[in-house]
Amino acid sequence: MIEFNNISKWYGNVQVLHDCSTSVAKGEVVVVCGPSGSGKSTLIKCANGLEPFQKGTLTFDGVSVGDPKTDLPKLRSQIGMVFQHFELFPHLSVIENLTLGQIKVLERSAEQADQKARALLERVGITEHAEKFPGQLRVASNNE
Repeated sequence: MIEFNNISKWYGNVQVLHDCSTSVAKGEVVVVCGPSGSGKSTLIKCANGLEPFQKGTLTFDGVSVGDPKTDLPKLRSQIGMVFQHFELFPHLSVIENLTLGQIKVLERSAEQADQKARALLERVGITEHAEKFPGQLRVASNNE
């Protein structure tokens, strides 16, 4: 479970998060939505320590994200997130992008990582793109 309790964040004199509180249970899928500049990305980055916050508490399975003693790389290995602009490595294929973290962070074998990655691609119906590079991917319009 992730628990946000009165999280506040400032960039200089500008407060971007104002006492944000919520919790997300294991297995729960949550969408953070709102207008541009409302703090969505900042809140999500705070969840795994990519952005420090100045006030409040944030815990992931009882581990304090804001505690300087927290092993953030270990914590991040348990938190999945998709960045707004996907952040794929342009020099790696889709399948290589999907297996890299599994191998380096989760210490899965290359074979295990490949099987998991291909199962995920199949789940979302894009197995035919596994060997493509990010620059070869495009979003189809409604007219196609």
